[in-house]
Amino acid sequence: MLPEKSSHRTAPLLVAAVLAAIAPARAADLKINPPSIEEGEIDLEDNSEVLLQRGHSTDAGQTHFGEFGYGIRDWWWTELETHWDNGDRGQRLRTLDFENAIRLQPQDEYWPESSVFLEYDHAVDGVSPETATVGGLFEEDFGRSSTVLNLLFDHDLGRNAETGEQLRYIGVSTWTIAEALAPGVEFFGAPGKLPSFDRASLQDHRLGPVLTGAVKIGGLGEFGYTAGYLFGLSTGAPNSTLIWRLELDIKL
Repeated sequence: MLPEKSSHRTAPLLVAAVLAAIAPARAADLKINPPSIEEGEIDLEDNSEVLLQRGHSTDAGQTHFGEFGYGIRDWWWTELETHWDNGDRGQRLRTLDFENAIRLQPQDEYWPESSVFLEYDHAVDGVSPETATVGGLFEEDFGRSSTVLNLLFDHDLGRNAETGEQLRYIGVSTWTIAEALAPGVEFFGAPGKLPSFDRASLQDHRLGPVLTGAVKIGGLGEFGYTAGYLFGLSTGAPNSTLIWRLELDIKL
């Protein structure tokens, strides 16, 4: 009888282990979206992150987003995005994403520029959930300083979906020395499911220095870059993450 009981106890653990092995790691989305882009502008972007020291995090070791955006109006931009990350089978395409931002409030003396953000992620790998996101994009400039904040709420659908609404935030504050050189600080957080959030050991919060800048390319547009190093502030976050963003803005 003892071996039979042991088998009953072991079976659920084996099933859980198999599911964990085939399910994709939940990758943190460290992109920062602006509230608006210029009308008629095309944006080509690479947003990437690499975990240098994983710690207790279950994130994918590498995550890459390739993006094609367009400014339909100065108050409305739309974007198509591919999400790649690595797992047991190497780099794989996880989702195809469709994003829109609509500006509700231009920046003035008392209010930051504010836009509503809508995104739908369609899973193409057979294991990732579909995800719908709604949130706010904010930007405030003061002299040489600029701060962008994204406040987002995610809801999974379909297979491997997490229940409830998940909160995450990401932002950056920079100080412009020259157009091609603006140091700053970036911050990210995923406290978990509303309204009570995850326990502290599972939350993901990161902070670190970044360097940003842009250079004009004659007859084409502008090339922008961001490079940064984020430290984990919570047990559930990676100890260190390398990030970079490359962006080509083409003026039509």
